[in-house]
Amino acid sequence: MPYTIFKKYFILLSFLLSLNLAKAQLGKEAWHWQFGYSYSLDFSSGVPVSGIVRSINTDEGSASISDPNTGALLFYTDGTYVWDKNNNQMPNGQGLYGNFTSTQSALIVPKPNNPTIYYIVTCDEQGGSHGVCYSLVDLTLNNGLGDVVTGYKNIPLTHAPTTEKLTAVKHCNDRDYWIIDHTFNTNTFYVYLLTPNGINTTPVVSTVGTLINNISGTGLEAIGYLKASPNGKKLASAVTYLQFLELFDFDNSSGILSNPIKITATPKTFYPYGVAFSPNNSKLFVSASDSLATYAFTGKLYEYDLANNNSAASIMASRIFLPFNYPTAKYFLPIALQLGPDNKIYAPNFNYSFMSVINNPNDTGVNCQYQTGILPSPGGSAVCFFGLPNFIDANVVKPLHKFTKITQCSLTNYNLSVQGTGNYTWSTGDTTQNKVINNFGNYWVSYFNSSGCKEVDTFNVLHINPPPINLLRDTLICTDSLVPLNVNATDTGVIAYNWYDGFTTPVRTFTASGNYWVDYTFPNSCVSRDNFSFGEYAAPKHISLGDDTAFCLGKKQLNAYTPNCTYFWNTGETSPSITATNAQVYWVAVNYMGCKTYDSLTVYPTYSSFDFTLPNIITPNNDGINDFIDFGKYEFSKLQLEIYNRWGHKVFESEDPSCIWKSTDEDGTYFYSANYQINCGTETQNKNLKGFITLIK
Repeated sequence: MPYTIFKKYFILLSFLLSLNLAKAQLGKEAWHWQFGYSYSLDFSSGVPVSGIVRSINTDEGSASISDPNTGALLFYTDGTYVWDKNNNQMPNGQGLYGNFTSTQSALIVPKPNNPTIYYIVTCDEQGGSHGVCYSLVDLTLNNGLGDVVTGYKNIPLTHAPTTEKLTAVKHCNDRDYWIIDHTFNTNTFYVYLLTPNGINTTPVVSTVGTLINNISGTGLEAIGYLKASPNGKKLASAVTYLQFLELFDFDNSSGILSNPIKITATPKTFYPYGVAFSPNNSKLFVSASDSLATYAFTGKLYEYDLANNNSAASIMASRIFLPFNYPTAKYFLPIALQLGPDNKIYAPNFNYSFMSVINNPNDTGVNCQYQTGILPSPGGSAVCFFGLPNFIDANVVKPLHKFTKITQCSLTNYNLSVQGTGNYTWSTGDTTQNKVINNFGNYWVSYFNSSGCKEVDTFNVLHINPPPINLLRDTLICTDSLVPLNVNATDTGVIAYNWYDGFTTPVRTFTASGNYWVDYTFPNSCVSRDNFSFGEYAAPKHISLGDDTAFCLGKKQLNAYTPNCTYFWNTGETSPSITATNAQVYWVAVNYMGCKTYDSLTVYPTYSSFDFTLPNIITPNNDGINDFIDFGKYEFSKLQLEIYNRWGHKVFESEDPSCIWKSTDEDGTYFYSANYQINCGTETQNKNLKGFITLIK
């Protein structure tokens, strides 16, 4: 590849690596869901399967965790009790400070670099006295089934009162986690960093957005979900009883929230509860009620477009109502929304044994395919309620843009260089800023920037074959006088032409016969060759099918073979020789490089001399019909005939080619042997016939 072209790739790669681009989605850690009243979902087969788990009974919050490598269930909790993978309560798994009526009662966060330690973060209901706490689960305890570690249960994190909001976001370093909650009677978020050393109990504090006050004195204003976008860049907070939704920017390198956008509705019939971002971060789905009056809940599901809107007015203007379409459900209450590992968003149907789903949450309006009445619990014995398990939606840092490929026809000592400073890790194990590539294949490079964020880009150095070129055509003139030939070899995408003789322009004139070629040079070090022949050719000579002829055997071989020629017969055949079977005129065109020669002949086939059949019955009763066999009509040149009766006695013998057999013997079957010769023109047939003749008088 020319240096300037390859340098362009390096500049693009460096630019991409200078961006903190991330995309995330749930993985195997979210394959098992336990929630509601004995309800469960299993995503391990690729599609969710509903089931029953008798251990859990909760109105709202719960949390589940599965092995991130195998997807096997590890444990789950409702914020008060903890159950192992066998659905048995852990020995020390009770009395946690969450609550079965807390919106996000619990959240399970893995300890970085330690696959056996998990943090259960709990959140009390309605600004209760416990606030936000955490407990440790060690999976090596209780014979490998796990248990809450003694002395590490209900450790205070954010003191009461707090709202019922609790979520987490993967740190941009692709290792640590930010644990996020919101205090009550304030507009303050507390954000804690979880590292391999544990939770840093000194939070990053962001006082931003709208005050969440306990106006009613009941603490109901604490209700509503807090969720992160899959890329970890946005937070959405639903404040149900205060009738607003708020969006924030989140910096997953510093833990700081900023840029609040308050979403309301007019008239004030908007009580948002559940929130979920689409997998591509472009849409926000919100479940809300029109009223909170007793027995007057009328739940609705809305979609907001975040991709092309960055103000409260434009986001509110983008709202689309997605109608609830299950006619037998009397009430559809505001409920949880949760992104699944299959990139669909699920919702429980309050007090029913089935669920709802948004099949294509990246799409708009009816195209998102909102569907309800799915995943019924076996026998209808498990019931959904308000909540779904709380997962870390922003859990995996990935590059949003892949520098997909560098296409090359050849590759030798190409140098990749990344701009900026930092600690680099290549997929090859190299840790230098520059990397020499000598082999085709897939590569990635990662490094940590000055903010501590892990930045990754992947690319494929792909071997490609040169594009085939078939522009030039052989030019063969059937003449004795050669004329000049003008050739235009121009093709799109070609950066250089190189003829056999060093000529470098695509258009030229040839005045001599010969074989010629030109090399086309493309970007990416690709070179393709095209060639052609130019010259004069005379028609093939001495083509002869022979004289007009006749034949006796019913077929005759006609041969027009001439070296290096093609053939076309008037029968449609294209082989050098054909078999004549009909009485007709045959002709052939013999083609040598466009020069043609013709020949023809007439064939007169005669079939009767060779193709005959002796009769197998005679009736010598002098009625003039089949009284005898006249061998003379077969025009034998020679004949040796013997006829025997059924006892093997010879009854007739003759060497006369014109003999006649008219038997006077008794009725019966007679056997004959005839050795004969027939001459037909230049052809001769010799044959021995054996058969039988039946005699009936």
